[in-house]
Amino acid sequence: MTDVVSIATYRTPSWAVTPFVGYLLLIAALPLFAGRLWESNRNKLFLAVLAGVPAIVALAGHPDGALPQLFRTGCDYVAFMALLGSLFAISGGIALRGALVGTPIVNTALLAAGAILASLVGTTGASALLVRPMLRANAHRARATHIVVFFIFIVANAGGLLTPLGDPPLFLGFLRGVPFTWTLRLAPAWALVNGLLLGLFAVLDELALRRERRKPRPPRPSDPAIEIGPLRLEGTVNIV
Repeated sequence: MTDVVSIATYRTPSWAVTPFVGYLLLIAALPLFAGRLWESNRNKLFLAVLAGVPAIVALAGHPDGALPQLFRTGCDYVAFMALLGSLFAISGGIALRGALVGTPIVNTALLAAGAILASLVGTTGASALLVRPMLRANAHRARATHIVVFFIFIVANAGGLLTPLGDPPLFLGFLRGVPFTWTLRLAPAWALVNGLLLGLFAVLDELALRRERRKPRPPRPSDPAIEIGPLRLEGTVNIV
């Protein structure tokens, strides 16, 4: 373990993170300045490989021999992608149908449910399950940007703190020997973070709704149709 830490931390030159930082900057900038280029998955793959080559070359030439560590990291990545892909596919097959109107109470309840589900089916799985009904329920709202922002904060991030299924770093820790139930001790932190976010969202959503009532937004042709009927789940076999 000491050798791994030595290779990964103390003997790694600071410039080695430059390709990774550059790739993050490309992810942020290209959709804004070269959207057509970034739309192609082939171009995304090419840029990712290009950013990873310097790290592979540096590790291959490391005097302590770091390629076995790189191989182990690659295996962890494959395991993580298998988990992420399965949770996304399974939860994406479940649909919440029925009449749902995006009021502050309903929206806060959906986000709270997402915070719980994120630790059970992963942040990606919970997002795939709830993002569509959340958008449909608030299609009539004139100010809905904050709803999506808090959805990302709570369902896609902070909610997945309690189990290795929730967030990638926790799952990688589980692959390296951290007990599956160890993260349950983070329940107070999970409750504090998500409770504060939910409380802040409820206040902001109520203020936004009051402004909308003073100046309602006319319907647009692109708005999705409002579903009718009681709330129901479709594709429940995926829950198993």
